[in-house]
Amino acid sequence: MMAEKINWTLNVQVTGGPRLSASSTLTVDAYDKIQVGIEAGAADKKVEVQPGGAGHVHFLLILSNPYGEGLTYKVNDSGSSKVMKLDGPHLLTGKGAVELLDPAPTSLFFSSSLGEDAAVEILIGREAT
Repeated sequence: MMAEKINWTLNVQVTGGPRLSASSTLTVDAYDKIQVGIEAGAADKKVEVQPGGAGHVHFLLILSNPYGEGLTYKVNDSGSSKVMKLDGPHLLTGKGAVELLDPAPTSLFFSSSLGEDAAVEILIGREAT
């Protein structure tokens, strides 16, 4: 099996203040790129992000057009009280960061009260076994 490499770079600058940057290459067995439309008024639209129940996700990027506090997702359980607002890009690099959502994220449940449809892109880097 051939490994996949995900290269990422982050640059942040405070106006008139410091500039911070980081970059790395993450080696994974597989990656998945998902594009999904979240309709205005959607409630708990399920999106599968990894097969099985194992906690093998090491990279997770969620982008949307548009963003807003009314665009939310839950991890693994549509009945969860832990709701994440997608009011900007979500980038989690490393297994420890991804585990902040759940030790084994397998699905995301999106809801929207934005008043307009959202185009969501998800990139996952994971172990295959």
